[in-house]
Amino acid sequence: MVADSKLFIPPTERESLFVHYLPYHVFPFMSLYPRNLNYRQSFSAPSLLSKFIDSIEVKLIKAEYREILRPFYFSGAVERSDIFVGFNKGNYFTGKENLPASVGSFYFIPRGQKVNAGTGPLNGKSPEHIESLANQAIRTEFTKSVNSVESGMGDNIISYVAFDTGLYNAFQFFPLLDLPAFSIPADDKFAHLLRELCEEKEQGRLGKDIIMKNYLGELLVHLFRFIDSKPELARSIDKLHYLTDVRLIDIVKYIQDNLDKDLTNAAIAKVAYVSGDYVGQFFKALTGRTLQDYIENQRLDRAMHLLKTVPNSVQEVAAMVGFKDAAYFSRRFRMRFNINANMIRHGKNHDT
Repeated sequence: MVADSKLFIPPTERESLFVHYLPYHVFPFMSLYPRNLNYRQSFSAPSLLSKFIDSIEVKLIKAEYREILRPFYFSGAVERSDIFVGFNKGNYFTGKENLPASVGSFYFIPRGQKVNAGTGPLNGKSPEHIESLANQAIRTEFTKSVNSVESGMGDNIISYVAFDTGLYNAFQFFPLLDLPAFSIPADDKFAHLLRELCEEKEQGRLGKDIIMKNYLGELLVHLFRFIDSKPELARSIDKLHYLTDVRLIDIVKYIQDNLDKDLTNAAIAKVAYVSGDYVGQFFKALTGRTLQDYIENQRLDRAMHLLKTVPNSVQEVAAMVGFKDAAYFSRRFRMRFNINANMIRHGKNHDT
């Protein structure tokens, strides 16, 4: 990390191979603003998270302000992405104990975790039980999207960002930790980043995707620092130990460097010094997904990037990422991204 390089203590050379292997640095820039020292500075040896932070890919799904129209609560809801919520105005509660959430505080809900949360009474009405705000029909019935000006005028406002956090571009990061949803007290850094994400998304100005990626990456870094500062949360980080296996790192690098080639189990097995019959089982045991599924997703992700950045045709891009049949590529691309590859090629991207 460029911004914090003076605090970084390198792990052993063998353990840090993945830092140099993987090409994605998702947090290249750090915005500047006054620091809030609510949690500890890390001058001691780095946590296990430092071994993975450069190999994490974060993708924005949604960022917006919402006004509460009707009071609600839900219990045992499971989110399909990572959710970071800011309580701007109004009365809210979180957790099984229904603890009040103070204005200015935050709530992080990792993907796949059950969560209990809700609002206080509103306009004399008691909260109604709902399934989850992930359901669009329910979300629009109980809340509405507002812009930054309207958010300053409303009495019951939240801001939130939804995102996916991947490791090695292979699997979802937070489900590996089995980290429960948790509250974060008022913090200037989180408030600044959440506000900038919502407003950049709303304004849609030139270069917003680049700016938002940097803000989201920075938010994730501060989230990791907060987790690392809380012993009751940091214990979950120990579950990452098994992912330091250098054979997995070798496999991931080889696949990413050779997407245009025929990636057979035999070829990949030679890289990791395991048998061709075992390599698929080895990869699935560590990542929870099949090797061929990972390869296809990597090819489709690379194709999405190329369709946005190079002038080649869809057929040429398909070949560049290892698909021999352009028609099959188009079908798989649409299944993955819910949009036609030709639309991306012609700049008709869908809004995330």
